[in-house]
Amino acid sequence: MALPKHFYALLFCGFAVLGAVLYGYDGTYFTGIVAMNPFIIKFGETAPNTTLGYKFDGLHLAIPASFVMIGEAVGSFVAGPIGEKTGRRGAMIAAAIGVIAGTIIQLVAPSWAVIVVGRVVLGLGIGAVSNCVPLYLSEISPTALRGVVVGSWQFFLAIGQVVGACVCQGTQGIASKASYEIPIGVNLLIPTIMLAGVFFIPETPRWLIRHGKIEGARKSLIRINKEDKTFVPEPQLKLMVDDHEAEMRGGQTGSWGELMSDPIERRKFFCAVGILVAQQITGVQFIFSYATVFVRDIGLGSAFLITIIIDVCEVIGVVISFFLIPRYGRRPLLLTTGIAMVVSLLIVGGVGTPSNRSTGENTCIVVFIMIYVLLFNLAFGPLAWVLSTELATGRNRNRITAVATFCFWTVAFVVTFTLPYLFDADKAGLGPMVGYVYAGGCTISVVFVYFMIGETKGRSLEEINEMYMNRVAVKDWKRYETTLQKQHTADLNTNMGASNLSSETELDVFVDRPKNEEAVEGAYGLGSQTSLPRTNNGHGNQYKPEVEHRE
Repeated sequence: MALPKHFYALLFCGFAVLGAVLYGYDGTYFTGIVAMNPFIIKFGETAPNTTLGYKFDGLHLAIPASFVMIGEAVGSFVAGPIGEKTGRRGAMIAAAIGVIAGTIIQLVAPSWAVIVVGRVVLGLGIGAVSNCVPLYLSEISPTALRGVVVGSWQFFLAIGQVVGACVCQGTQGIASKASYEIPIGVNLLIPTIMLAGVFFIPETPRWLIRHGKIEGARKSLIRINKEDKTFVPEPQLKLMVDDHEAEMRGGQTGSWGELMSDPIERRKFFCAVGILVAQQITGVQFIFSYATVFVRDIGLGSAFLITIIIDVCEVIGVVISFFLIPRYGRRPLLLTTGIAMVVSLLIVGGVGTPSNRSTGENTCIVVFIMIYVLLFNLAFGPLAWVLSTELATGRNRNRITAVATFCFWTVAFVVTFTLPYLFDADKAGLGPMVGYVYAGGCTISVVFVYFMIGETKGRSLEEINEMYMNRVAVKDWKRYETTLQKQHTADLNTNMGASNLSSETELDVFVDRPKNEEAVEGAYGLGSQTSLPRTNNGHGNQYKPEVEHRE
């Protein structure tokens, strides 16, 4: 029985994206254990006037929930040079070790301070995962599947959140320290699997070529396309090698200074960094990090169960996005769902304004939070990661991605650390009115997407790079005809005698096509940086502007 198309590419991506489960699980397991009585009694402050006799104030709640993101910011940044030196797999190994070490520290922690240390160390590993896994997915996956494959990061993140919420729901009734030790210990499972399996997945061909390992890149391409018995790696390999050599001849090795000094690299930088920041200023971290506490504090019961329902809404949203993204693209989904998210958060803030709310009003708040989470995961959740890896093209890819993920975690830290101060009655006392604050963040994100993010649906990474090089306006990205498309058509006409064939799209990847179409896929299936005609217009070795608008 023949294996499905792209079977091995998807298999390798499926293994790598398990790292997203770590990120998702961490958010919900910790928001669960800080609401458990045994955890509060051991690590909380004495509070004689409370029923339990112990409590967490805003500061003690914010520090462990947010300081993990300091570790994540540092880990994501450090993962850049680690990945460049040792490969994407090497960064995965370092990430898994960090998560294991942080988990063990938390399990043996005798005090609150040690819990915080364990959270920071665990964050180093999760931050490294957020850098190397999306890069691996974007470099291994076929162009036609890249949106869905990289977007699956958000799906597995959501799965991790559901697992975390369910584990806490299952242990929250235990009267001993096992109630919180079990959720902490589950953190060991995924990194152990990653360490055991990372040696069985191939390194990305592009990384191997950049480090002079041409034969290794050839073997990697063969493994990625193993189900195709007719696959010949040489055409793809030549395209990648030619592009790398062209950059070397032009002295384009990349540098940190170029991210600001070169206008083209600067645009890439602000777009790739900005889309991840835009995702976080929508305020979604206040749900990820404090859902259980939030539901409890607005006066609703069954907080653990409601947290599970919120996380299930997230999974449903991501699953629906798999069908919407290939059909409607990136930009329209981000704009429409972003506007709807603003409305949802305004409703949360508006209904939450009265101080003496009814149970029905509190239920309405939670319902619109669920709607907000669903909308977030239709677009901003998965697509921010997709676009960040797509827009960070060219010679500074590792540098841009390192800064982008660093900024992502930094903004996530700010949102998580400030939420208790905004929400708590003894601080700013906004309660559910924080919806107004995050509605403002959503509005900024929508404006950013409108002016800065072009449509990348169906584009290979080299086509995106060409549009940057030729300074194509954001509004024209969707209908722009690249040099690659012209070259593609010419090759079909010259070598195959076919005039009306198109490359594989995101909607037909599982449809059998004629042999001549499948042959074309070999040249562009991985979204590699292909070698195109170049010229020098004062900004280094650039693509020729032999392009026109397609009417």
